[in-house]
Amino acid sequence: MPACALRLAAVRLPPPPPGPPPAPAPDDEMEALLHLLRELPDGCPEQHRAEGRLAVLVRPHLGRAAGAIARRWKVPAEDLEQEGQVATYRAWRRFTPGREPGRCLYPAYVLRLARQAMERYAAGERNAVHVTDHALKRLRRAKKAARKEGVPVSTALRAQGLDEASILTLGEGSISTVSLDHLLAGEGDRDSAVNVETRLGLVDTTAARHQHVAERDAALTALHQLPRLQRVVAEKFAGYGRPPGSEPASRTVAQELRLSEDEVLTLHRQALRRMREAMDAKGLGPELPARAAGKLRQRRPEAPRDVRPRPAGHGAQLGLELPPVESRRPSAWGA
Repeated sequence: MPACALRLAAVRLPPPPPGPPPAPAPDDEMEALLHLLRELPDGCPEQHRAEGRLAVLVRPHLGRAAGAIARRWKVPAEDLEQEGQVATYRAWRRFTPGREPGRCLYPAYVLRLARQAMERYAAGERNAVHVTDHALKRLRRAKKAARKEGVPVSTALRAQGLDEASILTLGEGSISTVSLDHLLAGEGDRDSAVNVETRLGLVDTTAARHQHVAERDAALTALHQLPRLQRVVAEKFAGYGRPPGSEPASRTVAQELRLSEDEVLTLHRQALRRMREAMDAKGLGPELPARAAGKLRQRRPEAPRDVRPRPAGHGAQLGLELPPVESRRPSAWGA
């Protein structure tokens, strides 16, 4: 053995300084917390403290995932991190620890759930149609070609071989901008010169808004004054409590109320008639052309022959009895 090695072996190392033991690794601490949470009773303070410590250990992983998703969707990373924390706060109940010795798989399990919640939140905050970098490059080339050739952007995208759905999303889109000159000229599919002043805010629509509010209040008042069954039928046919565009059919309403379809339709007609009458009494009903231009049918006045009493004979019953002033001869039909 060399002399340097003998000298190093003869040197005694000093003992470690007194103090707290080194902190365990995050994976080991998470595994210990997961095992502890499965043993503690529900609702105890120790369980709440362990859940809080586990959330603190998982938070750096959620922060990195939230930052990546926020850069891609252009939404605040703090909101995404909070959504991930809410989605994964009690995720330990569905996770089984100790599957792989020496390594904790809980962060990967939590990140999968957190990314799903973050993507849903980001899709709700932003447009659900996510444009990729490849599509943005094609859109830039199409805009450059459209300016050079003087054609619409959709035509330039169609020349690149894109499908109609992509052309509608990138080129035409659901929100299209139009210049003031085109707006005043009435060009475009959805723009016309009729409502230019309304679009530019040059028309005072205060009276129209007040009229709309008055009609809505009158309709709601008339609806709540209906009998209970008619009101329920009218609300169901109007789709109250349902998303827009999912109004039920008459058969569905009849099954929900346990009535026949004819009874449901009759109740609906009666409810609408009562609401129209209540709104007409306030002068807020619809202007029907028949009511404005037509005349009500008057009752026919009684004729003199209807007023004159008829004799009770057989001839009188047949309508063949002559009045006494017209003939003095005895009638064969006399009583």
